[in-house]
Amino acid sequence: MPASIEQLRVYKLARAAEDQVYDLVKSFPAESFYGLGNDLRRSSAAVAHHIMETHRLFSYRLRLDALSLARREAEATQKHLEAARELGATDELISDYTTIIKQSWGLTKWLRVKLDEKQEKAEVAAKEELAQAIA
Repeated sequence: MPASIEQLRVYKLARAAEDQVYDLVKSFPAESFYGLGNDLRRSSAAVAHHIMETHRLFSYRLRLDALSLARREAEATQKHLEAARELGATDELISDYTTIIKQSWGLTKWLRVKLDEKQEKAEVAAKEELAQAIA
């Protein structure tokens, strides 16, 4: 993973999309502002938050869990944006969340490889330790 969260493309895209969602919600009429608008703001903010958590956590397993949460929130945001089409949600913004979902799957694959490598190293070390204990 990059040294800084700001270097991670999926995080940059999630933050930019979150800003677009907040700008969109500002234009909602009062009857949609507190319902759908609140759902959109909450879920879009959660995407960037969970991606940031993925970067901060030490354990690969915890990173995978946080990334899964980010993906679920991105999917929820996408559904809310579909419902907000007549209120100004654009195909481009919806597509940004599709890209975030795809990039999170790519990051998930990378993290799983790293987790498998770590587990394999631990198994080899345990076998070597056992062999030395027996000898």
